[in-house]
Amino acid sequence: MDLRDSFRNATRAIFAAKMRSFLTMLGIIIGIAAVVMLMAVGNGTKQSILSRMQSSGSGNLYLTAGARSNVLMGGGGFGGGNRGGASAGAKITAEDLTYVEARVTYPIVVSPTNQTNITIKNGDTTMSGTGIFATPTYFEVENVTIANGRMISTSDIDNRTRNVVIGATVQTTLFPNESAVGQPIRINGASYKVVGVATAKGESMGSSVDTAIVLPFSVGEKSFGVVHNVIQRTTIKCVDPTQSLAVTTEITDILTRKHKKVDFSIQDVAAMTALVTSSMTILTTLLAAIGGLSLLVGGIGIMNIMLVSVTERTREIGIRKALGARERDILVQFLIESSLLSIAGGILGIAISVLGSDFIVSRFTTTSVTGSSILLAVGFSIAVGVFFGVYPARTAARMKPVDALRYE
Repeated sequence: MDLRDSFRNATRAIFAAKMRSFLTMLGIIIGIAAVVMLMAVGNGTKQSILSRMQSSGSGNLYLTAGARSNVLMGGGGFGGGNRGGASAGAKITAEDLTYVEARVTYPIVVSPTNQTNITIKNGDTTMSGTGIFATPTYFEVENVTIANGRMISTSDIDNRTRNVVIGATVQTTLFPNESAVGQPIRINGASYKVVGVATAKGESMGSSVDTAIVLPFSVGEKSFGVVHNVIQRTTIKCVDPTQSLAVTTEITDILTRKHKKVDFSIQDVAAMTALVTSSMTILTTLLAAIGGLSLLVGGIGIMNIMLVSVTERTREIGIRKALGARERDILVQFLIESSLLSIAGGILGIAISVLGSDFIVSRFTTTSVTGSSILLAVGFSIAVGVFFGVYPARTAARMKPVDALRYE
């Protein structure tokens, strides 16, 4: 008997008991769907986190006051300040940044920023947002582009002008039917002029320019009560991203000598990206392993049904062996049968997982079904069919024709 005959016999046996075959595949369907969907959630979450981290530049460093144990996300995002375990009285000043810039041997761009919550109003429309007090270098180091108008200039800083750049969400909320450039806007009750609108960017490192207004750095101390000469967070862009580790080490040495202690934190986006990638890969693997438990249950179901099938077809096996069928022929037929059940279940499971990820799970979290996860699922389903089909197939193949023919 050749493989084509074995395949036809296996297919005929499966379709002879359609409902039983479907129920047998159900465990594989659920297992494969669980593996693919859990991996999709893990991969989607990893991509979402990495895209937010990298949107501000892979060579960026974030300098904040206070030594923290939580170096992954800087103790809560943008705010900096003396929070989340920061050393009491620690601060970064403009003099610190000037001192660092004069001594760092690598090409860098420094952008000091402060922020506060603000109320923004235009006519009868009011919204809450974030006021980011920045210098012109902010737009370069944070990769913020201007969709309309211009950015904050050096003269705005020097003259403390009330010119501002608004985020894309502020534009659509307060000026839905017209350009905001050149229009007056009220921030915390005071009048300012919009000179630019930033391109929509999304969240990056715990803050978003979309719902923010960028004001001249000097305005913060004058009108918003920002502490004089204290900088909440400084973004340092390495012109050559591959030098970020060396720059981090050098700045740490420079500030430690100046402050006589380590009362600051420097977060390296490149290092954080590598850490997140490693951590999320481990998490995705664990999620896949959890889903794989369902495959184990499905495999046991296949073995159970195949043993029942062997018992029901004992006389058929005896007749075939009496007519000259070899042990290998019987073994191959039952292995093909179990493999077909597993592969069919795997295909249905993949289809369900893709549809479920795209139309259901994606409503609650970011998902990403990758080709590697589908290939892994297919490989799993084939392996389960072969592994759990071996014992029933060997049982059938080793039957003695006389005993099989006597079976009632």
